[in-house]
Amino acid sequence: MNHIIIRELLPAEVPAAGAMLGRGMRDNPLHVSVVGPDPARREAVFGAILSGLLATLHRKGTILGAHLDGRLVGVCALVPPGHCQPGFGEKLALLRVVFAQLSLGATFKALRWLGTWARHDPHDQPHWHVGVVGVERELQGRGIGSALLREFCERVDAQGGVAYLETDKDVNVPFYEKFGFKTVGQADVIGVPNWFMLRDAVR
Repeated sequence: MNHIIIRELLPAEVPAAGAMLGRGMRDNPLHVSVVGPDPARREAVFGAILSGLLATLHRKGTILGAHLDGRLVGVCALVPPGHCQPGFGEKLALLRVVFAQLSLGATFKALRWLGTWARHDPHDQPHWHVGVVGVERELQGRGIGSALLREFCERVDAQGGVAYLETDKDVNVPFYEKFGFKTVGQADVIGVPNWFMLRDAVR
């Protein structure tokens, strides 16, 4: 594969990043549970929702984009300590996007999902949060996610920081373990197994 270039995304690039994540994360178990079996609908719904989420994260953190031959093919959000849980205004903005995309029943499922993640967040330990990470669907498994996680870890290590993430895919657990993350909790989230992972600060 050609050289992957990673740089911070500009605000104008956020919608394209959200659409790419919608494609790349289309088959995530939580997305299937919320939206249902239609892959095209999952792409559209979560493309819109993740665009809204990335816009919020961009205002208070950093969005890294992986580029291949000038094309955006991967995204990783870094959210600094104290900012990973949305404030009241941010919740309202995200809810407007969610309500515009989902039925009432699906919206309640999504809110239960987010509520469970919020309860597992290590509130008593300042940490950098992997806000969202994903790679273009047909390019997964080719080192793009690894390049993004290496950059994430280098930036966090430069700050002497702890890092945290959630995942709903069991295959992701050994992937994140390669970067020093350890599972600190598990839970059933709207019928889907989830793992909560922490990476200690590098001294």
